[in-house]
Amino acid sequence: MVSADNRMGDFSARSSLPLLVRLSLMMFLQYFVQGCYLPIAALYVDQTLGFSAQEVGFFVAALAVGPILAPFVIGQIVDRAFSTQRVMAFCHLAGGGLMLALFFQRDVWPVIVLGTLYSVLYVPTMMLSNSLAFRHLGNGELEFPWIRLFGTIGFIVPAFLIELWWLRGLEGVELANARGIAFAMSGAIGIVMSVYCLTLPHTPPQPNQQHAYAPGVVMAMLRERHFLVIVTVTFFICIAHQYFFVFNSVFLRDILDSGGWKEAGEQMISSLGQWCEILVMAFLGFLLKSLGYKRTLILGACAYMLRFVLFSLVFSLDPPFVGKLVLAGFGQALHGFCFGCFLAVGYMYVDRISPPDVRGSMQNIYGVFFVSIGFLVGGLVGGVVGDWFTTEVDGVRLRNWTGIWLSGSILCAACVAALAAFFPSKPPLRQAS
Repeated sequence: MVSADNRMGDFSARSSLPLLVRLSLMMFLQYFVQGCYLPIAALYVDQTLGFSAQEVGFFVAALAVGPILAPFVIGQIVDRAFSTQRVMAFCHLAGGGLMLALFFQRDVWPVIVLGTLYSVLYVPTMMLSNSLAFRHLGNGELEFPWIRLFGTIGFIVPAFLIELWWLRGLEGVELANARGIAFAMSGAIGIVMSVYCLTLPHTPPQPNQQHAYAPGVVMAMLRERHFLVIVTVTFFICIAHQYFFVFNSVFLRDILDSGGWKEAGEQMISSLGQWCEILVMAFLGFLLKSLGYKRTLILGACAYMLRFVLFSLVFSLDPPFVGKLVLAGFGQALHGFCFGCFLAVGYMYVDRISPPDVRGSMQNIYGVFFVSIGFLVGGLVGGVVGDWFTTEVDGVRLRNWTGIWLSGSILCAACVAALAAFFPSKPPLRQAS
């Protein structure tokens, strides 16, 4: 049997068309589940459930708890006991039930607790779907990007189904109350996904292998400047990343209201980021080869900063409604560069510099302690900052969007400066042995 590493390096290897179709549908359903609720989660708890800005931040932070706990819970189960497809089926079934329960819940802390439990179950399936695909693809380097592309498409589709079908023609309180369908649809498709997982190729646990102690390797590598810089900047960029999700859907709703657009449209506008992500990921290899790691990472950090600046101009410049939509639309599209040029390249960089025997563990540690905790802190920080810039006048909640977004841009500017000043132009790369 040819190992996965050998298959990835053998460009003559190819997977069968039926397998590619099965894995593509897996990715489509995997991210369809998330695409239902994530773009409007903050808006739903803000306007439908009446959460305060800080409570919205707590809820968004709760959705980031999963990556922190998952490796210690689900990861051990997959590594030691059960096949990947069965663990995915269980997680999606239980997660779908939790999401349906959340749909019927309106009190603050039950919603936050359900969101936390859901994230612990859903987030591992993102990593498991990747690992299952790599285990069975004939050529992971060539075929996986195209398989993963269907995940992005799956994330985009719910916006159009929900807003052009279920929410079409609704306004005001009726629209706010109907938005919960996104959570109900997510739960229902999650249960469908759990059944589909049982049809996926059998993927048993890998045989036990002896590896170096990965946390010790990480601590040793933190003494190297290039690694210390990348993990520190990643942590703060991820704060900004989650900060964006705390406010984005509420911000888009205010823009639409300012132009008299009372129907739903936040998810479709937000999907511009995923359309751009498809293009960026398609050319990311060429971009990285042309610019190198340092310049590509700086480009990604600059995209985060520019997105916040564009958003800050929407109400400070106060252009006509079309002008507001253009500024917001360009800001949404920058998500593709934010995700591709920084987050994706960050994972690629860690993979390149990691010693071969701890590469997988290094990715998990990097994802948990620098990416996921950054997401968690970003949700909490967003809630606090939202309270600073929110006032109530005659029972109407008003937000100073210029102050909110400029606060985020300052953090991103510091990250750009840190990369430019301290990250080496030609960092050392450890090649696989």
